[in-house]
Amino acid sequence: MTKQNKRSLYITILMIVCGLAVGAFGRSMVVGKDRGNDRLSVYQDIVIEYEALQAQNQRLVEQNELLEAKKNLLIGNLQGLGSYDQIIRERENYALLAGLTAVEGAGIRVTLNDRLEYDPTLHPVESIVHDKTVLHVIEILRSNGAQALAFNGIRLTAVPQIGCIGPTILCYDYRQMPPYIIEAIGPVEEMKNAIAGDAYLKHITSPEIGIRMNLETNAVLELPSFSRSGDYLSLITLLEAK
Repeated sequence: MTKQNKRSLYITILMIVCGLAVGAFGRSMVVGKDRGNDRLSVYQDIVIEYEALQAQNQRLVEQNELLEAKKNLLIGNLQGLGSYDQIIRERENYALLAGLTAVEGAGIRVTLNDRLEYDPTLHPVESIVHDKTVLHVIEILRSNGAQALAFNGIRLTAVPQIGCIGPTILCYDYRQMPPYIIEAIGPVEEMKNAIAGDAYLKHITSPEIGIRMNLETNAVLELPSFSRSGDYLSLITLLEAK
């Protein structure tokens, strides 16, 4: 092989090597660029997620501040009204006064009944127990310290709804029949003396009128709550009235 041919061969090999080197460098540059793009994309995703977490944290901080303000307001209101136990006691006291809780204590029982063998042609109308008679007894008891009252097992509230329908008496729309029993918890002696000394009750229980009244005291009298009073409408029909 001549020197010129050898030189040409060397140059060709050198060019091939240089071409391979340039190609490898180009490929490395492309791969590096792709990796850089991937890293940039990951970084951008992390930044977006971080900003979202920051915004969420700010919302939670604002919500917490709002809840703290509401809590402080409620605590302030409770401090202004007194302790929770005091509020509960006041609620129970109001429920007691409204007749919404069952109670027991010393009291009296007044039983009223119509005249025996009542004849409307012979006896006055007062010989039949009317709503005004029951209301009169209730008023006497209340005026003399009664704290809780019941009529025929129905607890009475501050405004008793008692009225006459024909020969019977309605109490809160519940039909009642004699004997009429009025129970009261309170100062026993005061209520007993007031009932026994009332002029109107003395008049209607006289032999001429004939209303029958019984008065008894009880060391432990139990009265139901108004909400648990018995519903007698399902047990009494108009056919039973005589």
